[in-house]
Amino acid sequence: MGKSTENRFIYAIKFMACIFIVTTHARFTGPLWNIVFAIDHCCVPFFLAVSGRFLLYNRGMSNIYDTATIRLKTKNSLIRLLKITGVVYLVHLIFSFCFYMANGSTVLEWLTMKFNPGEAKIFFLFNSGRFIYDGSYVYDHLWYLFVMIYVYILIYIFAPVLRKWYKWLVCLLLALLFFGEWLQVYYPIRPFDISINTWFILRNWLFVGIPFVLIGILFNDYVYKVGDVSRMKVPAIVMTIVGIVLSYIELLIFGGDTYIYVGSIITTIGLLFLSECSSYKGWVLYTLGKRASSNIYFYHVLIIAILDISAQNGLIPWSVMAFKPILVIIICFVLFCIKPLIEYRKKKS
Repeated sequence: MGKSTENRFIYAIKFMACIFIVTTHARFTGPLWNIVFAIDHCCVPFFLAVSGRFLLYNRGMSNIYDTATIRLKTKNSLIRLLKITGVVYLVHLIFSFCFYMANGSTVLEWLTMKFNPGEAKIFFLFNSGRFIYDGSYVYDHLWYLFVMIYVYILIYIFAPVLRKWYKWLVCLLLALLFFGEWLQVYYPIRPFDISINTWFILRNWLFVGIPFVLIGILFNDYVYKVGDVSRMKVPAIVMTIVGIVLSYIELLIFGGDTYIYVGSIITTIGLLFLSECSSYKGWVLYTLGKRASSNIYFYHVLIIAILDISAQNGLIPWSVMAFKPILVIIICFVLFCIKPLIEYRKKKS
């Protein structure tokens, strides 16, 4: 795969990963749920690693080692991310405000419920809490955006020592992550007076964001050093399959409270290699991955919330809600996918 061409395969994988995240939040029932949930646990780590893969990507030129260029590229990525996060957060904030006002809360009650010292601690330490989710929509999926903001800021600050530390940091932070998950299962503790079994204690910028973004940077360096990794296609396929199967087994053993599995790491690395030595010549999944997947990820939780509210108020029969995952996917397709597909076809015709 030429390094100067756009990687369509990654965009295709990105779209499929977003669909798995949607179906996790919309929740299939029965044995299928465990399979979807196991695959979903590989999706966000892959997104983080892809961000790292292309953060210091230099389109086939020499790799980036100097502090000034690292900071320049990181600053540009951070500015773009802050703009996106501002818009997405504002939309969710408006939805939350309207929901609570419609349910009889006062403005002061809404503000004190969301923005108080306790919630500020949870948000700034762990990228979660009522700052980014509440009773109007119950998933804190926006943690991903704030994790990336933290990681970009830290990379900018520590750019002079990035190349010296990043390999050791990956090993150290993943070791601490799995030690924390061992504590979750066998010896629960209460750091910061919060149970370690609480999802955001380990699923945050420190234990998930930094190591997986650095894995992406490490992979980028490896590709530049080795050059041709086409021989890795079969091993990459095997790694991806083994990672997903292992994630499913770990889910059955340890339950859904554990966010990152060993299989998540294996799948992420397998997909990185697969994306580098595979090609996708189609245009549908590529277009949806590039133009629609981000919006699907950002706003699908609001669609789920609107469907739930409609069912609770008798606007949608509960029998229809049995097909909620399919409904959410259809609505996402109508809202975010049709226009990009039409525009692509017009551009190519």
